[in-house]
Amino acid sequence: MGIILMAIIMGALGLIATLWVMFQILRNFQPGSNKIEKDLQKMKAEIQPWTDELVPWTHEEMELLSQRQINKSVKKGISKEVKGVLISVYNEPLAAYSYKKYLGDGPNAILFVRTSKQEFVFRFKKKGAELTINNQKVARVDQSGKLFSLRNGQLIAELARDEDELILPIRVGNKEVGALLKPQQAMKVNPRAFEFLNEMEETEETLSLAIALKELVNAELPENLQY
Repeated sequence: MGIILMAIIMGALGLIATLWVMFQILRNFQPGSNKIEKDLQKMKAEIQPWTDELVPWTHEEMELLSQRQINKSVKKGISKEVKGVLISVYNEPLAAYSYKKYLGDGPNAILFVRTSKQEFVFRFKKKGAELTINNQKVARVDQSGKLFSLRNGQLIAELARDEDELILPIRVGNKEVGALLKPQQAMKVNPRAFEFLNEMEETEETLSLAIALKELVNAELPENLQY
């Protein structure tokens, strides 16, 4: 009788474990808004020690942002996670990030990037992404990286992509505010992220930085996690 009872208990525990795994898998196929928010808070907490050490952000830091990073870590599981710190050309920590890839074909991920001044969140889906800056939803991002206002649908910023060019102009509205050196083809030991920058208003700088951070993180992700 004891052996039978033990077998029943073991079978029940095995069933519970299987159902739990299946539940986690289903949650990571189509995560709801509550799960996304919980994951985001967890991601913020995990990189808090890094964000506490970030250099105070000014316009000068944008000019010094490099294409290198430190503290990179990759975690595999039901969902995939990557973390790291983007540094300046002088090896100072400028931005910390956490990226989480959910299950499913195509883009299905969340990216959180923090400078000492601002928080950027990209929620990637098959048809594009949504950009939130400092808890304010700002733009819809299409698959080519163009940013469209959530208020009126107008194009507000873009990275002019060209596979044959090393320099990718960044435009905010009708103004070319700078250019990003294509991360995948940077050859210098510690290259600057921006090839040149023009005078920018605060909104222009924020949108330009959002575009650049998205590209710099994506270039460092394992190929199967890139968006």
